[in-house]
Amino acid sequence: MIERVHGMLIEKSPTFVVVDVNGIGYGINISAYTAGKLPEAGAEVTLHTNLVVREDSMTLFGFADTTEKSTFLMLLDVNGVGPKMAQRILCGVSPADLLNMIASDNKSALSKIKGLGKKTCEQMVLTLKDKAATMLQGLGNLEGSGVTSMGALTGAKMEAVLALHTLGVKDPAAEKAVAKAAENLGDEADAAALIPEALKYL
Repeated sequence: MIERVHGMLIEKSPTFVVVDVNGIGYGINISAYTAGKLPEAGAEVTLHTNLVVREDSMTLFGFADTTEKSTFLMLLDVNGVGPKMAQRILCGVSPADLLNMIASDNKSALSKIKGLGKKTCEQMVLTLKDKAATMLQGLGNLEGSGVTSMGALTGAKMEAVLALHTLGVKDPAAEKAVAKAAENLGDEADAAALIPEALKYL
């Protein structure tokens, strides 16, 4: 199996790159998450990879970090989720956010990911909840991972933090803003109320 590719990035799009390794161009499928972490064409890159072998094809998927790769492989355990769907899921949400959604049984947030239906969301939680929680614990032990407090958020607070992420607000600023909003509005406030209140503290 091809576990890692290092070379010159010669082509780049939001979901596909070509990496030249000693004169051989490897076409690699990537997520939008990974695309956002890559340099422009002409620079050296390293991608963690997974080679999916089918009867009539071999497809290489690439990941910016081992967390995304582990999340991708975990998604393949879900009935009905293949490599292409797993890639699409990771185009709509970061690995850490996805793990939080699954671990906290937040089907509402999961259903907002493009291409995920209600049945698939339920199957993801049923199959992966414990695995996702274990992965989050491991990430929380990494200095600067930024997911420890996020793992403790549930329901409306987490939805509000995820919404701030889509607006470009990163942690820990997003979490602190939502925490202040919840203090003002109370723990029963829904995400629709928390989001505009949280924006006041950014």
